Amino acid sequence: MAKDIEASIIGMIASAGEIEASEISRETELAELEIDSLVLTEIVMDIEDEHDIEIDLNTAEAWESLKTVGDIVDVVKNLVAAKT
Repeated sequence: MAKDIEASIIGMIASAGEIEASEISRETELAELEIDSLVLTEIVMDIEDEHDIEIDLNTAEAWESLKTVGDIVDVVKNLVAAKT
């Protein structure tokens, strides 16, 4: 399940950023992907819908706390685990 979450998120980021998923890892910094705040917000909303969770971040907080793909994956994994 954890790998599914990670693969799902990487797929969403790749699609939104028009990047090959194989070029994205947990360590990839969002800034490297040139994802702006609007696209990040859309990705977060897609992740929420996909995993039936709510990520309680406004865009400013998201940029401060979500620096890498792994940061997003960890937040989602924690929220999904808390739901069960």
